[in-house]
Amino acid sequence: MQEIAHIIPVGYEFDRIVSPFLGENGLKTNRVYIISSIYDVQAPLEVLEKHQKYVNKVKTELESIDIKVILVPTNLINLLEVIQTITNIIAEEKSQGNLVYINMSGAGRLTSVASTLSGMAHNVTVYYVESDGYADDDPRMEQHGYTIVEEPKITYLKNFQIDIPEEAQLKILAKIMTEGRMRTVDIIEYLGSEGFEEYADDYYDMKRNEKSAVMMRLQRNILNKLIEKGYIKKTKLGREKEYEITETGKYVASISGLIK
Repeated sequence: MQEIAHIIPVGYEFDRIVSPFLGENGLKTNRVYIISSIYDVQAPLEVLEKHQKYVNKVKTELESIDIKVILVPTNLINLLEVIQTITNIIAEEKSQGNLVYINMSGAGRLTSVASTLSGMAHNVTVYYVESDGYADDDPRMEQHGYTIVEEPKITYLKNFQIDIPEEAQLKILAKIMTEGRMRTVDIIEYLGSEGFEEYADDYYDMKRNEKSAVMMRLQRNILNKLIEKGYIKKTKLGREKEYEITETGKYVASISGLIK
């Protein structure tokens, strides 16, 4: 049976996260993934304690209405890490045939950008919870979070097509990002190990003309396209070529769902 999962980065908010699930017309879900910085050892203690307070408050409220909560520790000020975390969850849920929703309004602006990019790249529903005002003192912030929602008004964002490279290109991007840089031969062997038959034979056992054909195929079908889009760059290492990922390429690799 198809299930529903909501992914919600949690900063200093409560109403914006919980209110959409309340009442007879509340959103339905089987589980909520809370993305938070509560275990970030680099963050100041007071920041961690504040995050922990809101996460606990949200978790307790959602569990009281029989929603399963899954805590996923993530550094919310690291854009790439947030993208990787969200896309991994999306990939796992979609692989099981489930519906995925993302609340992009539960944390800061940077996290909202990461949430929206991840959701649109993987064609899941991204929504924004409008607020009725802001908490102007500590007791009200304790109760509502930064923003107050009296009656939840939800805006569903319209997805637009994000140009995601094809599978082999994505795998190479993710692998280069993980390895730091890769030689052409290493890329060929990696693709072969991943089941791409046109690269599956042992490169070192090939004849010279066969090696040239494989190199040309790799250059034409994958590497040139990634270079043209600005996702990787080529450098010389003696007689060989090496490839490393660009800053733009890191975003694409992160949004692929292949960086664990």
